[in-house]
Amino acid sequence: MSDPKVSIVILHLDNREALEGCLRSCRAIRYHNHEVIVVQNGSRVPLDPGDVGCLVGRRASVVKSPFNAGYAGGNNLGIRVALAQGAEYVLLMNDDTEVDPGFLDALVQAVERLPRIGAVGPKIYYFDQPTRLWFAGGGFDPRTCQVVAPRADELDDGAETALTPTDWLTGCCLLMTRQALERAGLLDERFFLYWEDVDWCLRLRASGLQSVVEPSARIWHKISLSAGGTDSPLKAYHKTRSHLLLAHLHAPRSFPTLLEGLLRDIAWLLVKSSDRERFRKVRAYVAAVKDYARGRTGRGPEWLWQDG
Repeated sequence: MSDPKVSIVILHLDNREALEGCLRSCRAIRYHNHEVIVVQNGSRVPLDPGDVGCLVGRRASVVKSPFNAGYAGGNNLGIRVALAQGAEYVLLMNDDTEVDPGFLDALVQAVERLPRIGAVGPKIYYFDQPTRLWFAGGGFDPRTCQVVAPRADELDDGAETALTPTDWLTGCCLLMTRQALERAGLLDERFFLYWEDVDWCLRLRASGLQSVVEPSARIWHKISLSAGGTDSPLKAYHKTRSHLLLAHLHAPRSFPTLLEGLLRDIAWLLVKSSDRERFRKVRAYVAAVKDYARGRTGRGPEWLWQDG
């Protein structure tokens, strides 16, 4: 198939300015046979398909969820629509990204050349530092259940031209083949936030297909290199609960190490931290462990979504 159909699924919550920038950049995509599907993941302000179409310069779809279904649940809504509409490839993309016009050609050509590839991602750069890498492939250690992105924050010289095998690809920009989705399934919605992309890529590898980075494909992510800081209680909760689930599924021997590290984090917050939210973070860590043990999924406790 020389010109397979690609559905670009963009998950949107409430950052309308970022979404509009993303859609405008999609207008310049050179690969012709693609469609755009925006998933309104419980966002409060209605999004009109006509407005989306005007921004991207072609017909577009808007899929609406009445509530925030999480990253996996929201994207799965878009994936199902894409497959039902005949897509051969589904591209998941954050709404706070902007793309190079040729990135989609490069991603599709990479998969078309090598049938054993089930997923491919671009090099992703910081938007405010356009040659500094945010992601260019990553590894997973099943002994510790830790992931690494070894080239993160490097300045890119653009020297490499070959596909780079990777244990996982970030859901910030992830092209999935129909065959990969049929083999590995959709994203696991028990991961409300975080780690769902790693889990999916590990399931893909177990199915016999590979994930790779195509170095000639480029996009830019609107996340600041200098953001720094520590996680909010909401992020701490979901990162912890999802990490424990990932360990259960792919690295069960890592549980003692993970729990030991969590206890150290809690002790540091209680004894040494001056963070004004330290007690809420401790509460978040404890709630995450309890909810994981009880098999609870979804948004988590409502107090996490309220201002401290």
